[in-house]
Amino acid sequence: MRKDALDRSPRVKVPANIQHTDPLVVSARKSFGKTIIPEEMAELRFAYPEFLPTKEFEHKSPILEQIVREDMIKRRCVLDIPEFYVGSILSVTITDRWASGKISKFVGICIERNGQGTFANFTLRNRVDGQGVEIRYDLYNPVIQEIQVLKLEKRLDDNLMYLRDALPEYSEIPFDFPPEPPRKPGEPIPVNPLQVEMKPWPWTQKWERKNLKGIKKLPNVPDYNYIRTWKHDNDVAKYDLMLEYRSHISEEEQLPIWDQVQKHHNSINENRDLERRKKLIK
Repeated sequence: MRKDALDRSPRVKVPANIQHTDPLVVSARKSFGKTIIPEEMAELRFAYPEFLPTKEFEHKSPILEQIVREDMIKRRCVLDIPEFYVGSILSVTITDRWASGKISKFVGICIERNGQGTFANFTLRNRVDGQGVEIRYDLYNPVIQEIQVLKLEKRLDDNLMYLRDALPEYSEIPFDFPPEPPRKPGEPIPVNPLQVEMKPWPWTQKWERKNLKGIKKLPNVPDYNYIRTWKHDNDVAKYDLMLEYRSHISEEEQLPIWDQVQKHHNSINENRDLERRKKLIK
């Protein structure tokens, strides 16, 4: 094996006076490290990611996006969609004409969230009778009767599709999983530092290329796979300001969106508190 085969040094030399901690390099959305989004709206970006418009310029339409957001808020007034993240354990009840009682319920861990607007969806994974089962739900589908968060938490990665190639015990969630008490207002979302153990290679995807934090070790991976991974690394992409601009929504564009979402969020919380007080009085 050649000595330079394992050399991970970038081919393009970056000037020494430019550091990755430079605000102009870290994010093109921020101006000298200052953000225009208020602190009370900052968490909404992670709790309601589907409200952000698409990142593809050819598909952007401000009028259509405004109509879609209003439709999403109206649907949320009918269906209580709680806050959840990838790694949370959910219980989803839907209308099923073929099930007994015309209702079907599934419990699983959220391994993925995709889509924008009314096309937003999430995927739950569980093991049923020794077989891995994944169901993708459209978040604003009218057949959904209830979405209940049994355990609210985050994981080390934003995508847990690698659970398909992990050991079975990491995907097993009992259907009688008891719900945890609700989180207090202002309490941070817990992050589960769990690292899963993978099955022997080969896998369904090249996980060694994705720089995942939630995996203990990748066993039995051939050396040439790592060499190919290092050759495909783009060490200078973090300095590309135009790539950063095209792959993110500017904060100036986000501000009116989160202002609209915050008003809806506050009204929903007020209605929930009112319903709780009515139940206590009864």
